[in-house]
Amino acid sequence: MTTKIINIEENLKKIISDMGNVIVAYSGGVDSSYLMDVSNEVLGDKALAVMSFSPSVAEDDRQDAVSLAKKKNWNYKIINTQEMEDENYVKNDINRCFFCKDELYGKLVELSDELDFDWVLNGSNLDDKGDYRPGMNAAKLHKVRSPLIEAEFTKKDIRDYAEKRNLDTWDKPASPCLSSRLPYGTKVTMEALLMVSKSEKYLRSLGFRIVRVRHYDQKALIEIPKDKFSEYKSNKNKIVKTLASYGYSEVELDNNGFRSGSLNLKAGIKK
Repeated sequence: MTTKIINIEENLKKIISDMGNVIVAYSGGVDSSYLMDVSNEVLGDKALAVMSFSPSVAEDDRQDAVSLAKKKNWNYKIINTQEMEDENYVKNDINRCFFCKDELYGKLVELSDELDFDWVLNGSNLDDKGDYRPGMNAAKLHKVRSPLIEAEFTKKDIRDYAEKRNLDTWDKPASPCLSSRLPYGTKVTMEALLMVSKSEKYLRSLGFRIVRVRHYDQKALIEIPKDKFSEYKSNKNKIVKTLASYGYSEVELDNNGFRSGSLNLKAGIKK
């Protein structure tokens, strides 16, 4: 364990302690679960993990998030968000993430007022500042704090310390919302989200732990790490057949391999 990691966690604990009570926007990923674990250690029941369930959250992610909260005996609550009712979100332009987070943080701030919590926190870290993330603008709008950024955590730092805490999520692959699989300009629909969700769940069941199914109407463009290409080819026929049953008449493997934020790259979007 490096001196840096020791120092940044102690700094994080102090930041959280000084807040007195917090609501953590908890998704079940490594960032928010680590933040919640530290918050729970420092503040106990004065830390509340709030999970937001919507059609854009994969069912597996929902179940894993609840299971971890129960396992760790965290104070937690589940709310529903209605970003699918916002036409600004549904039209899926480059600011889609802003409208999603605006809905989420708005609900969390309302909840904080209702339950008399002073702060709403998210799990953003230093690495998030290097990508195009309009959701961070929504955080600023609602005065949501990012203590992992304040304490200067990188993604690697979070994973290192989450492993030390034996958090199940320490090596969990990133799992952004299902809407991120739709190219900008493609309308977000329940049907599209369900097709993506079913397809990725099936591919994970075959052992493809890191996977994205990019949705191009009836075409699925599959992104997996290049070292998994041979496994994909061995299973190609049944993959094509299964995804066809979900609505994809065409299934293609992206020869570039898995790339986080690839739709941003294709759209020419930079931070």
